[in-house]
Amino acid sequence: MTALIEVRDASVRYLSTGRTALGPVDLTVDPGRLLLVAGPSGCGKSTLLRLLNGLVPHAYRAEITGEVNVDGRPVAGRTLRDLSTVVGTMLQDPRRQVVGTTVAAEIAFGPENLGLPREEIRRRITEVAGRLGLTHLLDRATAGLSGGELQMVAFAGVLAMRPRVVVVDEPLANLDPAAGLRLLGELRRFVDEGGAAVVVEHRVDDILEFAPDEVLYLEAGRTAYRGPVAGFLRAAPVAHVRLPFAALLDRAAELPAMPAPPVSGVPPEPAPAPRLAYRQAALGYPGRTVLAGVDLALGPHERVAVLGPNGAGKSTLLRAAMALVTATRGEVLADGVPVAGQTVAALATTFGYVFQNPGQALFSATVRQELAFGPHNLGREPAKIAEDSAAALRATLLDQEPEIMDRLPRTLSFGQQRRLTVALALAMRPRTLILDEPTAGQDLGTTTELIGHALAADGVESVYFITHDVDLALTRADRVIVIDGGRVVADATPAALARDAAVWSRPGMRATGLVRAARDHLPPSGPVPHAFELARRIALSARSSPSPQEGTTSQ
Repeated sequence: MTALIEVRDASVRYLSTGRTALGPVDLTVDPGRLLLVAGPSGCGKSTLLRLLNGLVPHAYRAEITGEVNVDGRPVAGRTLRDLSTVVGTMLQDPRRQVVGTTVAAEIAFGPENLGLPREEIRRRITEVAGRLGLTHLLDRATAGLSGGELQMVAFAGVLAMRPRVVVVDEPLANLDPAAGLRLLGELRRFVDEGGAAVVVEHRVDDILEFAPDEVLYLEAGRTAYRGPVAGFLRAAPVAHVRLPFAALLDRAAELPAMPAPPVSGVPPEPAPAPRLAYRQAALGYPGRTVLAGVDLALGPHERVAVLGPNGAGKSTLLRAAMALVTATRGEVLADGVPVAGQTVAALATTFGYVFQNPGQALFSATVRQELAFGPHNLGREPAKIAEDSAAALRATLLDQEPEIMDRLPRTLSFGQQRRLTVALALAMRPRTLILDEPTAGQDLGTTTELIGHALAADGVESVYFITHDVDLALTRADRVIVIDGGRVVADATPAALARDAAVWSRPGMRATGLVRAARDHLPPSGPVPHAFELARRIALSARSSPSPQEGTTSQ
């Protein structure tokens, strides 16, 4: 059997930075095999995929050594058009590959370029849309889709091409649990029908349910582990890889101590007005209401997580804080004043808003200029701007990147670009941070540090964040709001939410191992500790409890 992917002693050095991002790496993937690629942010995972689909060196100028074969032929010398008929690619940022104006047009784009008959194209659209749950979106404009919806549409376009190999970069980054299961299920089906797939993913615990045949773990561009899943679960660095909760219990003795989240500030008496309030607000876009009857008050000293399915309106809810979405009914207030009547500068110093897509925030020639843009427009002194910029880079772990201040932001990895947008918000020194999927595409260690720094940032009184990472919401927020069906369906403490069976039975929600452990081992209200801490407690309790035989005495 001829391997569909063969990589032999391959290395990649980007000419824009002069740094070797990958290699040397060896790899073989046969038909019917699914390879999981894991590793810390910036370790070369995306570069490996670019090597397989030809984006390196066609779209990213780089020096390549070694040998790369796909479908029995060298990638070197083949055009991107030729490779695209064999290798289907889903990028980390779906906005960079979706070109159709509607969902149906996007799915049709690839088959049309293959010159397929119109009837065959229609058949493929119907088939993949049905399998991925996109039929109701076929007539929707792609410009109005959520990030998760775009991710599913991009994958549908890949499947419609009927490639032999599929490479996907962080497919779960923007997806709710139910959508993630659909995508991975179709990917497994593709492999079982004779294709080959290479999946880069930080949410290792989710993809393991779909039985990857092999795991490649990279560190600093080199192979740190390559082999079966069982060996990976024993060898993976627990501080950098999000392992299933059962694996944490097995390795409880190795789990590092995790600092507790900083305690939310206690508001003075009498309590001030809510930082952000909605009074029977209807929110949406021209011709389409997304949320109706929203009646919420988010405090000035709270950590609030927002969960819910793709397209439920999570981003719409918090964009209203910056008047990026206006209320068609009711009103939205910041510190007791309607946002519609406040200036951009006033809102920007109240709320540091971080978009889900870094491309919406990055436009300057250097990182230094990006960080200075907002504070300069507020009239801050250069010395203060430089001080705050340096602090923001430290808080987002970007100060470790060589010559970061002079880097072109677009040359950073997608995960680094996400962190840079958080740094831009911190440099404005807002009182409240609003983060839209800030940790998507980040490894476990980076996620833990990034959120920890954001919660403890100087001058930040409150943090509201949107996420599909249920464990992050439960362990880093003191209040969790769930949105579904155009309304708020839950508003509770993390421990109370873990016990709310109605929430976890909703189509877009799914109880993780941490949720089940919190439900079974914690009080019904209050905080939920980090998964490491809870796993240690449970393992210690199991060791100290007598077995049924030891605890039984004869009468």
